[in-house]
Order: sequence, then structure tokens, then C-alpha cells
Amino acid sequence: MREPRRHDPPTDGLNIVPFASMAGGWLGPLLMFWLYLWGPLRPYAYPRGDLLPGAWFAVVVSACIALWWILPRAYFEIREFERTGRIYRALGVLVFRRFAPHGDLANRWERRANPDFRVIGGRRAAAAFVLRTEQSERGHLVLLALGFVSAVYAWHIGWHGWAMYLSVGNVLVNVYPILLQRYTRSRLRGILPRGRSTHGAAAA
Repeated sequence: MREPRRHDPPTDGLNIVPFASMAGGWLGPLLMFWLYLWGPLRPYAYPRGDLLPGAWFAVVVSACIALWWILPRAYFEIREFERTGRIYRALGVLVFRRFAPHGDLANRWERRANPDFRVIGGRRAAAAFVLRTEQSERGHLVLLALGFVSAVYAWHIGWHGWAMYLSVGNVLVNVYPILLQRYTRSRLRGILPRGRSTHGAAAA
């Protein structure tokens, strides 16, 4: 068994819990919602009939997925009101960070076996980490959009319970991770070279 190296990411332990919660608590039900709409897997207690949206919905889904590519670079820049991180702390981002994958509790668990472990170990690592936060934010924005249109459609057809569940899950699984990525970039401004944007430093 190899010795853990400094800056290795946490690979086990508490990271399993948030990933499993995300998959089982929101992604799974989101898929099940569409399978119920499809028909063959719909429980007998549900209303019969064709509830799937028309072909126009494919355009909506394509637009949601396209967010991965069409977001302008300027979107990822940290705005003036974000730079202190105060707004994110007020929204409870630090509480969310404790339980998130690779968050405070998971990193603390990793340091029990590897006391030298640090997520970010200097400016070069900080620049690379900025890119990771941007990629994560892109992915959660796509899921956020897909979850939003699913919840809207559920409400439209009268499945109000599904609409509320998918909406609440969307906040926990996608909105808060997006806020966390932006909060992290706001804090990394103190590590990256002065006078350069976080995106520019990351791309250097």
C-alpha cells in the first residue's frame, strides 16, 4: 500500500456520503420522474394517458445542455459584491461546505491518515483549482437548468409534489454547489497574483 502523497485528493471515507446522497436523493428521482411520464413504469395509482411533452421539449433540453459550451468567460469572473465572500457566508455556504464532497469534514478525515495533506499548496495549485471550480460550476449549471425545466413541467401537468421535491433538491444539489464554487474563487483571489483575474491566472 503506497504512502499518501501531499496534495492527493481525498478518495474515500466521508466523500462517499454526499456523492451517494446526490445520486440517490435527486438524480435518481429526476430520472424516475421521466420514466413515470414515459408510461410503462408509471405506478398504477398515477393518472393514465400520454403525459410526455412534445418534440419542442428536445429543444429546451438541448439549450440546457448547451450551457456547458456557451457560457462566456466573463460569467466566471468574481464581481465586486462577491469579493469579500460575505454574501455567501450569509447564505450558509460555509455550512454546506462542511458536508460537501471534498469539503471540510472529508478533508479533515483525510488529514487523519495524511497530516501533510492540503487541497491547495501554493499559487500554481490555486490556479489549477480555479479551473476545477469553473468546470464544476458548468456541470451544476447544466443540471440546475434540467432540474428547473423538469420541475416546471411537473407543475404544469399537475404533479405538484414532484415539482416541489425536484425544486428543493435542485437547490441542495446544484444551487449551493454553484455558490460554493464562486465563494472558493473569491477566496483564492488572495493567493493568485495581484492585478490578474482568477480566470486569467488559472489559464496561465
